[in-house]
Amino acid sequence: MNLKRVLLTGIVVFFAYGAMAVVVHGFWLGPSYSSLIGSVWRPQAELTANVWIMQGTTLVFSFIFAYLFARGYRGGGWREGAWYGFLAYFFVGFQAVFHAYATYPLPLDLTLKWFFSGLLIFIILGVLASLVYKE
Repeated sequence: MNLKRVLLTGIVVFFAYGAMAVVVHGFWLGPSYSSLIGSVWRPQAELTANVWIMQGTTLVFSFIFAYLFARGYRGGGWREGAWYGFLAYFFVGFQAVFHAYATYPLPLDLTLKWFFSGLLIFIILGVLASLVYKE
């Protein structure tokens, strides 16, 4: 395993995830969130104050994502990355999204948007990992 490539891949995953999160959650789903702020979610001021928690956990996630990709790396190109992203989403995101729906009063259409956008994001992250990490 190439540690420098793992670190580089983790950095790329972190910034790519952040950019896609802005597009999905800021622009596309942002209007859907306005009715949830202060009722289901924390008030806006608390959400803003807690951004560091989301950024920190995303940073940890990014390096673990890169490390696990490198551990199973077989040199299969972008298809290997897409498959890895698909599997990683079902390992990490699938259960979280539907448990949130079962636990909190969230609209089903929002939950389904989270599911499909999350799956797409993870597949893209896997493809990026496959393009950056090469031994």
